[in-house]
Amino acid sequence: MDLGSIAESPIVITSRSQAIAMQDTAAEHSTMPYRAPELFEVNTGAVIDTKVDIWSLGCTLYACLVGKSPFEMRSDETGGSLSMCVLGGDWRFPDEGPKAQKKGKQTAGAPAAAAEDAISEPIREVVRKCLKVEPSERPDIDELILMVEEVVDELSEDEGV
Repeated sequence: MDLGSIAESPIVITSRSQAIAMQDTAAEHSTMPYRAPELFEVNTGAVIDTKVDIWSLGCTLYACLVGKSPFEMRSDETGGSLSMCVLGGDWRFPDEGPKAQKKGKQTAGAPAAAAEDAISEPIREVVRKCLKVEPSERPDIDELILMVEEVVDELSEDEGV
């Protein structure tokens, strides 16, 4: 848990020294694979707000669904830098992209996923919206709560609950 990274919000970055201090604090108190891109390269004039938490929540949800953070997964696949994957928003679900698993085939080291274990599209969409590189494109907490409630309702209807 990154409870050491709890801070006031919003924080307006008004100087280069404040930007560097914010980067240093983020590096010291938050886990790199779950850190929002705006905390890797903090700019003067930036506003750091709760959208960093929405990003981290998206990473956590992905890790719960897949077993590894989205950016660790991608940097392992590509051999690239974890920070570059985060900054570029370079991630995908395991069954997406050019090297996606073929039905019935298994990638070395990856468990075979049964159809009932597949990640539903509504849940994928929640993760996608949380992991927008641009903070203004991420939902705020009220929007996220509504999205999650809709997903839960939809899943309940699908299950006949």
